[in-house]
Amino acid sequence: MEKQKIISCIAIIVILGTVGYSLLNVYALEQLEFGGIDNLFRFFSLYTVDTKINICNNSWIPASFNELGILIYFEKELLGTYVIDSTIIDPNSIVKANGEYVSDSIEYSQTLFMHFDHLFSGSDNTVRIDPRKMDVVTQFQTTVIGIPYVVSEQYTAFDFWNMLNDEENLTC
Repeated sequence: MEKQKIISCIAIIVILGTVGYSLLNVYALEQLEFGGIDNLFRFFSLYTVDTKINICNNSWIPASFNELGILIYFEKELLGTYVIDSTIIDPNSIVKANGEYVSDSIEYSQTLFMHFDHLFSGSDNTVRIDPRKMDVVTQFQTTVIGIPYVVSEQYTAFDFWNMLNDEENLTC
C-alpha cells in the first residue's frame, strides 16, 4: 500500500509541474516586449532589407513558442503575416528573431507600408490613407499540456510602430 501512495504522489507532482510550467510559459509570453533592431523599425523592411526584430523576455521565466505571427490588417482584411518560427527566450534576455513576411499582394503591402512609414516617422504629414484602418495582431502559438493555445494582443499600426521604435520599450 505504501508503494501505491508514493507512485500516486509522484504522478500528482509530475502533473501539477507540467500544468504549472505550461501556465508560467503563457504568463512569460504575455510579458514579452518587441523592439526594432537598433530601435529602428519600418513596416517596409519586414520583407525587404532586414527581416529581424528584437524580442525581450523581461520575466524570470523562460518563454517558448511554436510560432509567432504578426498579422497586419488593413480595413479589417488580412494584408499579410510576418512569421517567426519556434524560439526559446531565456529569462532577462533579448533574441534577434528572424522572420518572413507572407502576403497575397506584396505590391499592395509595399504601397501601404511606404505610406505609413513616412506618415508615422513625420517625414510626410500628408494623410492620404487613414492610418486608423491598419491594425496589427501578435499571435504566439504554444501548447498548454499538449493542447494548442494562442496568446494574442491587438495594436493600432501607429502604436505598434511606436512600440518597436521606442528605445525605452525594451527593459532587458
